[in-house]
Amino acid sequence: MHNQGSGQGFGLNRLYRRRFLQLAGRLGGALFAWTAASYGQQYDNRLTIGVMGPFSGPASRTGRAIRSGVIMALEDARAEGEVPVNIEGEKLDIELVWVDSASYPDTAVKAVTRAVTQQGVQILIGGWHSAVALAVMEAEAQYRILHFANLGAAQAIANRLQHASHKYPGWFKGSPAPAKLAALYGEPLQYFQEQGLWQPANNKAAVMVEDTAFGHSWGDALLDSLRHAGFAPLPYDLTALEQTDFRTLLDKYNREQVSLVAITTTGSVAASNFVKQFRQQEIKALLLGHGLRWFDEWYEMTGASSDFVIAMDSPMPMALWQQWWVRRYTERFKQPPSIQAAGLHYDYTRMAIKVLNSATVLDLNDLVATIYRTPYRGVWNRYRFVRYGDSPEQTTNEVLTGKFMEGFFLPMVQLFGGQAKTIWPTKYADQHFRAPPWI
Repeated sequence: MHNQGSGQGFGLNRLYRRRFLQLAGRLGGALFAWTAASYGQQYDNRLTIGVMGPFSGPASRTGRAIRSGVIMALEDARAEGEVPVNIEGEKLDIELVWVDSASYPDTAVKAVTRAVTQQGVQILIGGWHSAVALAVMEAEAQYRILHFANLGAAQAIANRLQHASHKYPGWFKGSPAPAKLAALYGEPLQYFQEQGLWQPANNKAAVMVEDTAFGHSWGDALLDSLRHAGFAPLPYDLTALEQTDFRTLLDKYNREQVSLVAITTTGSVAASNFVKQFRQQEIKALLLGHGLRWFDEWYEMTGASSDFVIAMDSPMPMALWQQWWVRRYTERFKQPPSIQAAGLHYDYTRMAIKVLNSATVLDLNDLVATIYRTPYRGVWNRYRFVRYGDSPEQTTNEVLTGKFMEGFFLPMVQLFGGQAKTIWPTKYADQHFRAPPWI
């Protein structure tokens, strides 16, 4: 396993090299000379897979978790005999190329172009930011390459897949749009009030989102969910991914006397600073911190300021096999996992390897067809994709939601002392919701 390929050109494995040599032999020496000059040195006995993530920049902690999850998946797949993969009778080892988006679309486009045209990447896995996903799916369309399970969640990505699937046949969206799952906070918040667990002074809510495709998508879906639950949310406020000072915004929320403050950002410093400043400003409201647990060091960065925060942003180790996975990961990397980043990329990497071994070819159409007919029960979810989304719950090439281990599922948790406790659905709850003592 290496950070990049050891050669130039597309890096086709020996199987493809043999095909080009045979073709060149039939068409003449001139064509062979052109082919050799164009593609350069070839790879033997390996398949080069690119892993996309923010490995530097404001979300680099998330990138580190993605990298760890993929490394652990590849180690486990090797231990279980799934790697080398079987492609048309040849055993090919897997080489990883880390495709660094640095959280910025332009950077990501340059990185993915270099990965495909210079580093020999034949398949892509993963990714994090929606704005990055929207940019790279355009850049990748010309290559007709499989990009499996990018976690960009924005509705805009789903819209492209639903209405222009012919342009993006190899793009698979590994995270549901916020309106399908991650922004549906209204129902549990309404339940907590009905049960007398939370008695807010009013129904006013404030929402802050990062100024990205994901932020807008999540904000729109959350406002809709809150309104349906009887809240009166203010229009959401936009902030930069790199913003660190939120005191002016928090003063506004204090003046408005809101009872609920909801935020999402994919920047670890932005998220942790908001949480700490929220407590320092003594805002008399419940804090909904969507995405705070996407950073494996979230408690080190927030301390006791994160106590009583609620979130529905990541899977939880509710089953014994999930708890065992967390222990193995923690022992391997000396750090508890961000399950949304490390855990989901672990599952999707294992699923991609299963698809490769089932398809036994690298033809895009065959790989896509194999994904449709290969539901996968991972550690954290059951993953299933459909070719044609024919209902509001289904979008072409977007992972389907469902109940625990029946689809993509996120429980609601509340944070205490660096631990997340499941509070919704009540069937899986570790404890009841607890209202913060300052409200």
